[in-house]
This record gives sequence, structure tokens and C-alpha cells, in this order.
Amino acid sequence: MPDFNWEHEAERELKRVPFFLRPMVRRKVEEMVSKKQKRVVSLADFKEAESRFRQVSSGKSEAELKNMIPVENRPGAQMVIIEVCQNKLTSCPNVLIDTDEWKNAVESWIHRNEISEKLRKRIRGEKIYFHNKFKISISGCPNSCSRPQISDIGIVGTVQPYFSQSNCSHCGACARVCPDFALTVEESPPVFNAQACQGCKKCFEACKNGCITLSLPCCRILMGGKLGRHPHLAEIVTVARKPEELISILDSAIEDYLINGSEEERFADFWIRNFSKNRIYQNK
Repeated sequence: MPDFNWEHEAERELKRVPFFLRPMVRRKVEEMVSKKQKRVVSLADFKEAESRFRQVSSGKSEAELKNMIPVENRPGAQMVIIEVCQNKLTSCPNVLIDTDEWKNAVESWIHRNEISEKLRKRIRGEKIYFHNKFKISISGCPNSCSRPQISDIGIVGTVQPYFSQSNCSHCGACARVCPDFALTVEESPPVFNAQACQGCKKCFEACKNGCITLSLPCCRILMGGKLGRHPHLAEIVTVARKPEELISILDSAIEDYLINGSEEERFADFWIRNFSKNRIYQNK
């Protein structure tokens, strides 16, 4: 790409962009100007490019934008993105697990086993792009605000409801609040569809007679989620009752991927390719 001259006003606006975004913004603006067969970047050009960028990046956090910037493929490059729901910030009433506890366990596992570096060595190109990175999402409840369904690994807090008929008045309150339509009450004790239940606590909270109890919280582990040309929603493969069990599952999954994955194959694609063989990862 030829050299470009930036007018003073355009250069001043570029300096207001967060430093980690400036190289990407400069490149995108100059690409747009080049298509116009121009060599000078005006304030109007910058504003036009900025408008396009805002449309694309709308709703993305600063951390998300930073992770999207290509980086040099060299030792130390970060290859794992961990996204956690914002239950601590929002005091979410639906949270079922301590997401910090699970996140800390995952981060410790990544550091202890040099997971990022092992994943980086699979990349043959000079640059590491967003789609090359390994995504882990942790959600405190089945509402899944951190989007575990489109991550390589999803970790979702859940509980199991148990029903007692002794004090049930057949009021139907539990069925009315169930977001998964997993309960039916027709002048008889609730009929529970365990396959439909996502494991929240709304039925427990709605029951005034104390007929519903909950198991201890645990996590559903999902694998194989991704967007891109051939998107795929992650699927539930097992349950972890504590972070130590999760780490055992991650060890098995990553070891299998590093040994048997095709060159530069994304983890999600590797998992999807092998799913028909029923290669479900269980605790060691």
C-alpha cells in the first residue's frame, strides 16, 4: 500500500482512538481512501471510516475489540480468550455458581500447562487472528449471557430440581414460571421433563409450599461452538461438579486436540469432526 498523507484534523482524530486500536484504524482508513484512488486522508474520510467501524463494532467491549486485533505469531502471544458473564457487576439474581472460582481454576490451568504457547505453535502464519484463538466462556446460570454456545468450551452453572408431592396444591405456579416448558401441572403433581430443563431455579422460587428442592450447583460443559462460515452451536458433553473435575475434562480435550487435530484446525472443527464417533470427554 502506498504512503498516505494525513491532514492535521484527521491525524488529530486518530490520536483520540485507544492506542491499541490505532494501527488497525489507520490501516482501515487508508484502505478505504486507496479504493477512492486518493493519497490524502481528510477529516471527512476519517469520519466516514469511523461510522463504518462503529456499525461493525457496536456492542463490543474494549477487551473484545483488543482481542480481535491481529498480533505477531511469536512466543508469548495470547491464544486463549476467557469470557465471563457480568453477574458480579450487575448483582445478577440468577447466578448459581461462583464464576470467579471457575475462572481462576481455568487461568491457573492455562498458565501451569503453557496452553497458550502450545496452541500458538500450531499456527503456521506470521499473524494470529481472532479466529485462531481458543475461546472459553463461563456463565453463572443457564441464561448464558457470556455466549458459551459459540465458544470452543462453554461452562454453564446449573442445578437439578427435585419434587415432593406431600404438600403440592397443584397450583401450577412452577409450570407458569418455567422458561423451558419443562413442567406440566393438571390437577396432579408436576410432570417434569428433565431433558427440557436447563437447570435454573425459577420453579423453586415460585413454589410457596416448599415442594421443590435443588441439588448443589454444578456446571454443564459444552464443546464445539463457533461462528464463521459454518457456525455451530456448542453441545453439552458432560457435567463438572467442581473446578477440579473441569480441569480434568480440559486436560483430556486439549491433549486429544493437540495430538490428533489437523494442522491449523480449530478446536471446534476438530470436535465437530469427531463427534460422530461419540468421543465424549469424561473425567479421568
